[in-house]
Amino acid sequence: MPDPHAPGGWFVRHLSTWTHHLPAALVVAALVGVFHHDLHWLDAIDGYAFFGIGNLTAKDAALELGNTPTVAVVLIDQKSHEDYYRERNPLNRCELKKDLEAIYALGPALLVVDLDLSPALPLAGAAGIEDRRCEESLKQLFMQQRPTRTVLMEPFELLDVEGQANTDRWREDLAGFVSFADPTLKVSYGLVTRQACTPQSMAATAFERYTDPSTRPHNCLEEGEHASLIINPGQYGTGLRAIPLGQMPSRQIDSRRNARTHFEPLYRLPVVFFGSGFGEDDTYSTPLGTMYGVEVHAASFMSLLQPTTPFKSFLGFVLDLFLGLLMGGLIEWSWHRYFALRFSSRARDRQWAPYVIIFLGVGFILLVFALTAASFGLLRHFNLWLSPIPIALGMLIESFFNSAVGAAVGEGYEQRQALVHRLRVAHEKGTESFAREVSREAEQRPRHDHGLRERAARFFYKDFQRLWMSGQYLAWVLLLIRRLAFFGLIFLLIRQLHHS
Repeated sequence: MPDPHAPGGWFVRHLSTWTHHLPAALVVAALVGVFHHDLHWLDAIDGYAFFGIGNLTAKDAALELGNTPTVAVVLIDQKSHEDYYRERNPLNRCELKKDLEAIYALGPALLVVDLDLSPALPLAGAAGIEDRRCEESLKQLFMQQRPTRTVLMEPFELLDVEGQANTDRWREDLAGFVSFADPTLKVSYGLVTRQACTPQSMAATAFERYTDPSTRPHNCLEEGEHASLIINPGQYGTGLRAIPLGQMPSRQIDSRRNARTHFEPLYRLPVVFFGSGFGEDDTYSTPLGTMYGVEVHAASFMSLLQPTTPFKSFLGFVLDLFLGLLMGGLIEWSWHRYFALRFSSRARDRQWAPYVIIFLGVGFILLVFALTAASFGLLRHFNLWLSPIPIALGMLIESFFNSAVGAAVGEGYEQRQALVHRLRVAHEKGTESFAREVSREAEQRPRHDHGLRERAARFFYKDFQRLWMSGQYLAWVLLLIRRLAFFGLIFLLIRQLHHS
């Protein structure tokens, strides 16, 4: 054994301890990495961890930075859908032209429309003639030359052959004037926190049309087709400004035309996303609550401009391994201490044993809080996402499975060696001394009747009686605390079940 007082003795001693824990820490870190990154078994709990931490991040960013948006999100709210569009589906193209003209007049660099504006199936009579006139008028609006670049939603496929042919012709007519993008949003376990980072997505197409290739930030679009885009929840509060359509200058009644100068600054932003904000068909669960699809697309676009980078899997593995080595000594000490107390010949020590596990559990909870705080800080200040779940799971396995088994085996070996030593010493003192030692060891765990009645009697009063009669008052108090805690939990459970 290295001398702790010798030069380098402290370092050598701890290096020996770390190398002792290294194989187990490597196995645990590797297993968690495989389950998380390759098999994706932790995606659900990881998504909800991001959900909670992202909510705190967005609120903190909004309080500190305020709303300094780059994107105006113009929503056709429920009132506008009723008043102006008369709840028609598809939306009235003449009304859409009026609103889009007003947005173009504000001169944004980019307009993204999250609506299917392709020609609807024709109606008979005067209504059909009016619809076709409005559709043609809207198409001509998009074909005008202007500085504003336009991204439209990829039209839905139609089963009607004639209708699909009209859509294809409409798309061909607009080629060179607008770009089309895939509006699909990925929902994972009921949440929208990431998107497939593909060039065809609405956010990626808008990013490509808005930015200069020479000054584009590095983001997931450069990492290949399997990369994913993390939607930074802070963008919902700081990067976007969502405003109902009714506040558009073009929608103000004549008596309020002078209010134009009040509302225009709300819309005079470099980028405008335009889409539906009525009903529940196009809503998604985000860290800031339920959002409409156009808002999610806008936040995704901003997340490409100001990308959030996932913590590299290799760095996560190294961090998991480092924490495993760092905490391995404490975990091993806790379990060795537990088994040493649990198998002690003194009743007081045996009653102390469960409190060591409570201490270990509290330490694990504090570690989870520390990891959560670290994840929050990295996401908030550095746009880095480090999930606390894989590391916490690795520490859980290390704390309550791997180290527990190792400590039990080690303590069992030490207890056996100590017993051999005591019996050898007693044997050297004579037969009578050896018999007393054997009798004392046999009393450490006396064999009781395993019937239900006997077990109940021991639980409620016999264990207390035995400790009190033998004068082990501290052990009696510790046992009483455990029993009261048990009954307290049972009471709370019954109360909860009763109220529910």
